Amino acid sequence: MTEYDMLNAHPLSIMIVTAAMLMTPMYAVCTFHFSGASARKGIIVGGAWLLFGALMTWVCLAKIPSALGPLGALIIPICWITPSLVLWFYRDWFLAEPLSQRWLVGLQIWRVIGGVFLIEYAGGNIPAIFAYPAGVGDLLVGFVAIGVLLIFKNDAHLPRWAIVLVLVLGICDFLSAFFFGYFSSEGPAQIFHPEIRNNTLMYPTGLIPLFLVPYAIFFHTLSWLSLRRNKY
Repeated sequence: MTEYDMLNAHPLSIMIVTAAMLMTPMYAVCTFHFSGASARKGIIVGGAWLLFGALMTWVCLAKIPSALGPLGALIIPICWITPSLVLWFYRDWFLAEPLSQRWLVGLQIWRVIGGVFLIEYAGGNIPAIFAYPAGVGDLLVGFVAIGVLLIFKNDAHLPRWAIVLVLVLGICDFLSAFFFGYFSSEGPAQIFHPEIRNNTLMYPTGLIPLFLVPYAIFFHTLSWLSLRRNKY
């Protein structure tokens, strides 16, 4: 029988991650519906993310990355890339109808849940070498997205440069989090050796890189493809 384990996380961290997980399928549905695109398509996309989230919850609780040894490190990049690859190959289906950049950029507001890493650093569960770049970076992207939506709330469309700003900051944050997370975790590639073991991939924080980050990257890709296809 598989043994399940989780981080001795702060209750607030568990509530934040759980709330974000519950939000993701509905946000996908709302993005397609309120953009004036196909509500049916939104339900399909939301349902797919619901199934992916359930799978990643099991992967996280069962500590599959650790069980696979060095190969387990590949799970993160695979999870990050795969949904967006599907989007790329079927982009004509996803973008058959224009999508609102307000909804696409708005998803990045939820990046503020990265503050969970700072909460768990304070609780002694995650090292500073990862918690600060990942947590502060996520908060920065989330607040910039909020600022963009508030500043241009009365405009017909978000300016192209503002959308690009959110995309670029978001990508830099992803790269930074992956770099410090990967190279501070136990394994042959470890170059940072913090006093606290990096337990980021344990539940509930593990659902951020295993599910919520791929979801955010998916919306980044959707926003970028939409930006290329439509004039703003």
